Amino acid sequence: MTNRNWRTTSTTTVLTTVMTAALALALWTSEAPQGTRVVGLGSAAPWGSADPRTPTAPLAPTPPVQGQAGPVVGGLSATSVGVLVVDGGRHQCSAAVVASRSRRVLATAAHCVWLDGGWRVDGAFFIPGYAAGEEPLGRWTVDTAYVPPAWQQIDSPINDVAADTDFAFVTLLPRDGVLPEQVLGAQGIRFSTPDRLPVAALGYPATGVYDGQSLRGCDGPAAVETFTRPDRDGGQVLAMTCDMTEGASGGPWLAGPDAAAGRGQVVGVVSGGDATQLVSPRFGAAAREIYEAADSAALIPDQPTTPDPALARTAPRGGTS
Repeated sequence: MTNRNWRTTSTTTVLTTVMTAALALALWTSEAPQGTRVVGLGSAAPWGSADPRTPTAPLAPTPPVQGQAGPVVGGLSATSVGVLVVDGGRHQCSAAVVASRSRRVLATAAHCVWLDGGWRVDGAFFIPGYAAGEEPLGRWTVDTAYVPPAWQQIDSPINDVAADTDFAFVTLLPRDGVLPEQVLGAQGIRFSTPDRLPVAALGYPATGVYDGQSLRGCDGPAAVETFTRPDRDGGQVLAMTCDMTEGASGGPWLAGPDAAAGRGQVVGVVSGGDATQLVSPRFGAAAREIYEAADSAALIPDQPTTPDPALARTAPRGGTS
């Protein structure tokens, strides 16, 4: 997880000490990921029309915890949210299946798949519903990843985070001819948000008081802040009170009337924060372009289209670097 110190002037948030680890990738050791939790999912106001897809009847989720990452059990999040293992099996983040035409797209953080000048998708795979060492839905191999060009232009993103561009869309390979969404379901996705809204942020934190063995979530109000750096134009992020740590990077921020139950629209992903506050990029037009580039290329696996490099930077296909 990234630490940060914010100085606020009026409604503008200025980063005075850069995020030092951008919800840094938690180490993947032994057979189990060391960062698997979802913070307390909370009730979200009924704005927008969430369109998540559920493959089976959901189990009853546990109550959310505001500000503190509490366990979440059952529901759509138990199949669509999981651990994203990257960097040759050495690190892990969090990710969620999002509804798409290709039915094989994940949302996660850019620093999970591109870091310090290189791709981290070699040998990468997704474990949906990971819990206490169990992998009830198996492992799904990463095909390729897409990040904003602006993210790759940063010399060292882990030390100089631009949270407003810290998002990525990852495609998964089918398994035995079956598309991921057919088995796992999918959260909805939205590319516009009001300046304030209730959200449920999910992820798999693995350090501090967390052991990375259960999905966790934080529930509460999120507000738009301006993320500025002296050497580049500012962007907008969402911020909320939450204590998730490393390993939660890339976990979805859900909105919608059923977000408390782990079912809603993804409006951002866990990017960074400190001991009390969490931040996410605010999905907008730029996120939509990357999402559509990933989804379009995934529609025809045998003859993938090449996305416009002005819209997305693409990892080599097949998880190679």
